[in-house]
Amino acid sequence: MKISKLLNRCNPQDFFTKGDLIAVKTHFGEYGNTAFIRPVFLRPVLDILNLLGAKPFLTDTNTLYVGMRTNSVDHLHNATMNGFNYSTLQTPVIIADGLRGDNSVDVPVQGELLSKVMLAAEIASSDGMMVVSHFKGHEVSGFGGAIKNISMGCACRKGKLDMHSDSHPSVVQETCTACGRCLTFCASNAIDMNPKAFITDRCTGCAMCISVCPHSAIQINWNASSATTQKKMAEYAAGVFNALDRKLVFLSIILSVSPACDCYPGNDRPVVADIGFAASTDPVALDKACHDLVIKAYGGNDPFKEKYPNIDSAVQLAHAEKLGIGTADYRLIEVD
Repeated sequence: MKISKLLNRCNPQDFFTKGDLIAVKTHFGEYGNTAFIRPVFLRPVLDILNLLGAKPFLTDTNTLYVGMRTNSVDHLHNATMNGFNYSTLQTPVIIADGLRGDNSVDVPVQGELLSKVMLAAEIASSDGMMVVSHFKGHEVSGFGGAIKNISMGCACRKGKLDMHSDSHPSVVQETCTACGRCLTFCASNAIDMNPKAFITDRCTGCAMCISVCPHSAIQINWNASSATTQKKMAEYAAGVFNALDRKLVFLSIILSVSPACDCYPGNDRPVVADIGFAASTDPVALDKACHDLVIKAYGGNDPFKEKYPNIDSAVQLAHAEKLGIGTADYRLIEVD
């Protein structure tokens, strides 16, 4: 199979050995979305790891927003309904940041904006990671590929808020019923009830209140600029490289190239026809190559730039290269 040929060219035996607990990081797709990676594409990935004697597990992290992947119970239901389960892939599924998205570890980085990143504990403690990404458009970063998968996709909920927002969440007073559930879960005693919930400056940004509010009255302030978010994404990606001692291999699926993220409960038609698969040990080169392939297929223009004219998606690549996790100067090798 083509995927096996590509991954074997990356010499996975140099990264993964017998007995290693290897995270296979993917995106299970929000329920209702139809553009997400098909489980069948993960079979050759798992076969390679099993032949090496490694012990792979499928994984993703809970979302910042409220949906079908906000907590591990709903997330596992969602994964099962979308075909990511033991009966189809004979591989355990583990949600990497715990029941409510707060099981994390701090990993130091030498970033321009951050000195540490907050990663999902089960990813940070694995022995390596096979990263399987759906290359597509994204409304914050222009496109989402390997870098986004190991940054947004490997962060705990607090880390996701750290990348997306420059302020703490806020409460929609008209929606709040003063039920007090958010008070129970606030570890920093940052919520006052007078007479309805109000989040004070004591907030540490754990974002737990967002996920537990039964009325969706607590909202994320999506106020970080695209450039800031992309730089933080690159710094989180660098943290993953640090945590896993650079033992990562990347596969990108350039099929059903939707204009927006697979986190939506639906998707628009692809911006280009299916292109295929690409693999590398360098996420910067891989994302740049995938982006260039999409531009070529679109007739030389950038469909993501047309969709999001105010976003410069090159920021994530340049900052990741500056941090030393890859290079945008790539060589494309076609494999028959």
